[in-house]
Amino acid sequence: MKKIRVISCILTFAVMVLIFFFSSQNSVESSGVSSSVTREIVGFFVGLLRLPAETENGMVDLMHNFVRKTAHFSVFAALGVSSSLMFSVNTKKRPLSVFAWAVAFSMLYAVSDELHQLFVSGRSGRVFDVFIDTCGAVFGAAVYRSICIIRKKFSYKFDWWITCTVIVMIAIFLFSSQTSDVSNELSKTVSKLIVDAAEVLFGNNELTVAAINSKVRKVAHFILYFTLGCVCTVMMIKKGGFSPYNSYLIATAVSAAYASCDELHQAFVDGRGPLISDVRLDTCGAVAGSFICASVCIMLRKRKKAHGRKLCSERRYL
Repeated sequence: MKKIRVISCILTFAVMVLIFFFSSQNSVESSGVSSSVTREIVGFFVGLLRLPAETENGMVDLMHNFVRKTAHFSVFAALGVSSSLMFSVNTKKRPLSVFAWAVAFSMLYAVSDELHQLFVSGRSGRVFDVFIDTCGAVFGAAVYRSICIIRKKFSYKFDWWITCTVIVMIAIFLFSSQTSDVSNELSKTVSKLIVDAAEVLFGNNELTVAAINSKVRKVAHFILYFTLGCVCTVMMIKKGGFSPYNSYLIATAVSAAYASCDELHQAFVDGRGPLISDVRLDTCGAVAGSFICASVCIMLRKRKKAHGRKLCSERRYL
């Protein structure tokens, strides 16, 4: 139960950081990301419905604002789910109280987020955006409540480590599904934040986005598969009942196989392509994550056994 409490707090904080990150983008960067996403969505439906190519630009202009508002709704729906979980496991409040607390918490964060945008170049705070964010939070909290009801009705035993492993795999798949333009735009945004932070903290003016962009992309590969290696190893130990060493080997093999499949998937994404070097890098990340988790589990088991022997010896003396 304690693990679930910690995970729920970390998950809520991660969603809040993600929202803050998107709100910190200036108007040009934010519009560029949303325009790229809109163009990809419109392009998909234009091809699917076999519409004339010249209608694409007009549909992009028409759908752009809708996509931005949908993004607002979606991220706050995620906050509604995570905050509902956080209040549910960390308090003894009734389901309706948890729902109300989650919506109120998300609404207050939406207000603070709009105030934050007043200090971002080209952005502004809008009451209508607070309304959309709050609607998203209500939807997310309602989804969480519905899942709880279904889970209780069917007596389903929820497993966190399987869920975490699936979520990490989905995240990797979504990032790999981005076209080269969208993916490059995202990595450039992260690189710019790093450059700006280095300049503020260390007065370093030598770093440039162009110089670190490729490194940021490689680090992202490593971190994602490091995380996959960690959660997959713990899943094998907790759910599969394998020893830490065997779990390390299985998690590494699963991550390497998924990395290979992910690179093949990129062969079908516009502007992307499979790279053996990326498979090697992904596997290295998975190996590192799996090794660290397996080592920690071995140390914890030894500590638990030592503590048990100590208690037994103390009882004999008594």
